[in-house]
Amino acid sequence: MKKIFLPLIFASTFVFSAINECKTDVYFGNGILTSPRRAYLNAEKVLKPAIIDKFDIAYYTKYIGKVDYAYNSTNGFLSDNLEAALQKLGWLGLRDLLGDVHGVDLHLQIEKYKNSIDSGHKVLVVAHSQGNLFAREAYSALSSKMQRDFETVSVALSLC
Repeated sequence: MKKIFLPLIFASTFVFSAINECKTDVYFGNGILTSPRRAYLNAEKVLKPAIIDKFDIAYYTKYIGKVDYAYNSTNGFLSDNLEAALQKLGWLGLRDLLGDVHGVDLHLQIEKYKNSIDSGHKVLVVAHSQGNLFAREAYSALSSKMQRDFETVSVALSLC
């Protein structure tokens, strides 16, 4: 009887674990010249309804943990563009040139992603423009185990 019972428990555990609702936290990564308010609105008033419109509210409720934004500060047109150019080149001296703002923004984003993953959720960053560069840096800072639960989608047009 034990020989039949143990495989049955194993099989049912596998089936129920496959049914387990896996949530994804979706973050909007903003581009240059975006205020915190605009980043919030892009996440809350554009991205969230777009997910619901694309799928439906049942899908959203079942599979989406939260929709939030992963903000990178704006310091004006020239500064933002310089920061983005240096990010594209992979220059690691951004903190020296731009002060601590870049590092603080990146750290906060990484912490958000880690918290989501630690809570059992996957992370999807919908990144616009410079948001892609921050998402790439954040991905590199995550452990290889956490990287498996992290994805990005790049958008070319402004969401608002």
